[in-house]
Amino acid sequence: MRVLAVGAHPDDLELLCGGTLARLVAEGHELTMCHVCAGDRGSFVHSSEQVRAIRLVEARRAAEIAGAAHAALGISDGEADGSDPEQRQLVIDLIRRTRPQLVLTHAPGDYMRDHNEVSRLVVDASFTSTLPLLETGTPAHDEVAAVYHFDTVAGVGFSPTEYVDVTDHLETKLAMLAAHDSQLSWLRDHDGVDILERARIATAYRGFQSGVDYAEGFVPCRTWLRNRTTRLLP
Repeated sequence: MRVLAVGAHPDDLELLCGGTLARLVAEGHELTMCHVCAGDRGSFVHSSEQVRAIRLVEARRAAEIAGAAHAALGISDGEADGSDPEQRQLVIDLIRRTRPQLVLTHAPGDYMRDHNEVSRLVVDASFTSTLPLLETGTPAHDEVAAVYHFDTVAGVGFSPTEYVDVTDHLETKLAMLAAHDSQLSWLRDHDGVDILERARIATAYRGFQSGVDYAEGFVPCRTWLRNRTTRLLP
C-alpha cells in the first residue's frame, strides 16, 4: 500500500503518528512523509533562513530513520491556508506524485491555524487531485484516497475511534522525533516542554486506552468516496 503522511511542520508527524509510520514501513508499505510549512519562524537563536535550512535537514533525517521518502512544500510558518489556490495546487501535485491509497493528516480543531489549514488542504486535495481536467502538469490520481486524521497535540478534544499498537516501534518514533534537535530546543525555550517525554506519555496514554503499552489514535474521514470496508491502519 502507498501511504502519504502530511503534517504542518517538521516534527508534527513524528510527534503525533511516528510509531504508526515506523510500523507501516516495517510491514512493507511505501511511505512518503511531507511537511507543508518550513519551520522557519520558531527560533530564538537563528534567522528565518537559517532555521528553515536546519529543519529541512532534520526532517530528512527523521524520514530516513523511518525508512520513508521525504517531501517539503516550503510554506512559511503561520501561512498555511486552505483557501489559497497555489497551496492547493502544491498539495494536489504532492498527491498526484505519490499516488497514495491512504493519507494521514491533522485533525481539524487542533491548537493552531497551520494544523487546521493543512487538514483542509489535504482533505480537499484528496478529491480534486483526481479531476482529469484540473491540469497541473502531473497526471490525475486514479482514486480518492482514504483519509485518516491523527491525534491533536496532547490529545485535547480528540477521541480516537481506531488505535494502532506501536509498542514495538516506540523507540523508532522517539528517535525520529529526536532528529528534530532545533525544534526540541525551541519547545523547551518557548513552551517549557520536554517534547520527547511528553510524546512518550501521550503514546502511553493511548496505549492505556486500548489495552497495550503504547498506541496512537486515529479517526477516519467518514465521507463518500473515502469510506472503506477493510481496515487500512496496521
